[in-house]
Amino acid sequence: MDLNTDTAAFDPPAANALELTAPANTPAHLSTHDAAAVLRKLRQPKNDDTNATGSERAASAAPAESTDSSADSTDDAAPATQDPGEKTENADPAQSRESGEAPPIEPPRSWTKEDKELFASLPRATQERLAERERSRESDFLRRQNEATEKLKGLSAKEQAVELARQHYEAALPQLLATLQSQQAGEFADIKSMADVERLAREDWPRYLLWDLQQKKTADVGAQMLAAQHRQAHEKLTQFAEFATREDDLFKEKAPDMADASKAAELQTKALKVLHELGFDEENELVPMWNGQKELSLRDHRLQLLIRDATLWREAQAKARAAATKPVPPVQRPGAASARQGTDEARVQHLAQRLEHTGSLRDAAALVRARRAAAK
Repeated sequence: MDLNTDTAAFDPPAANALELTAPANTPAHLSTHDAAAVLRKLRQPKNDDTNATGSERAASAAPAESTDSSADSTDDAAPATQDPGEKTENADPAQSRESGEAPPIEPPRSWTKEDKELFASLPRATQERLAERERSRESDFLRRQNEATEKLKGLSAKEQAVELARQHYEAALPQLLATLQSQQAGEFADIKSMADVERLAREDWPRYLLWDLQQKKTADVGAQMLAAQHRQAHEKLTQFAEFATREDDLFKEKAPDMADASKAAELQTKALKVLHELGFDEENELVPMWNGQKELSLRDHRLQLLIRDATLWREAQAKARAAATKPVPPVQRPGAASARQGTDEARVQHLAQRLEHTGSLRDAAALVRARRAAAK
């Protein structure tokens, strides 16, 4: 088959014709399939040469066939209409590597599904540029974040050093004020009234200036100490407010029934009564301690009594629960139960109901004694 004749058969109209030159190594006689493959390769743009499939490169180098049937012509005409540059939507990466195609570019993981779909529809050159810019942006963001973290660490260290120095200075202010007052009392022992000050100003002006300077230094240190005390008191109140909120939340978490305002008020009334019985004064002790204005040591005898009662109450409750869960039937003699046994059982039931209602330590102890008496 002559290449020039076959080429003319596949050429478009003369108005849009292009002059094509076959490669030098092209055989003189080609089959219909080989000629169509060579023609497609010649028509393909030069920048798409890298996307040519392996089958096309093989077809351009294939030797000429000696015979050609009409069935081969029919089968070979179909792929001639397919654009070799077309790609399927679900191309296999392995096939892409075998055919020489570059692997697809993955969109950034942080993008939304819509952005990823739009990214997939863009040309490859645009995808590469966007992916590179996104990598550059993320790298710059991580660098800035690390720099800010390091800067914050350095700033925190400086702030801690400044706070420590301020605390040392404020702790030394009382001693400094006492030293200045002692110096003034020693050097100006004769200045005791305003009349002495006026006499000093008239008769000894240089000494008056020294006295005035000493007065200003003492006043300045006193003002600094007063400001430090106010600041420390304010910080203490702020810290206590945070502490109180945190502890109240923990108390409600450990005792969920205290979330009910009515139950909490009832418990508070009972607690005040118990604390009064132990010797606490509500106005001068309980209220200031509740607001963080006064401290209470665990060595206080009233607090030790309160801890003792709570411990014994918990112990009695544990014993009562153990006795209720594992009842020991009393040993009965043959015959009808005596009146005393019925009275003991009724007393045990009565005390158990009373303990559930009051939760009193005395009722718990009475219940334990009644159970022991009934078991005899």
